[in-house]
Amino acid sequence: MMRKLPLVAFGVVAACTVPDLRPLPAPPPAPPVIQPAPVPIENPQSAKQRFLRAAAANGCEVNAQTTPTILASATLSQDDLARVLQDLRNEGGVDLVPGQGFRVTSGACA
Repeated sequence: MMRKLPLVAFGVVAACTVPDLRPLPAPPPAPPVIQPAPVPIENPQSAKQRFLRAAAANGCEVNAQTTPTILASATLSQDDLARVLQDLRNEGGVDLVPGQGFRVTSGACA
């Protein structure tokens, strides 16, 4: 029996040093990320509508100080602005204020 004791001891020690080759359980799947529904961006298509919104946001005045802001927020060029102002003036939607610029009197500024 004494002869087998070292053999059994070596077998036990060797069994502890063998790596465990059993596959690990897979991690649980991540919960699905729920994306909020995209908010539709309301962007009027016509230059006149974009101008009226930008003018209303800037106090309904079109002058040297507000023109760059209105052009940027309405994505208009100088030519577009001149055309829109002329159309609104013909329709009676813009009043000329001598020495100051224009006062919008239509849309949200009415």
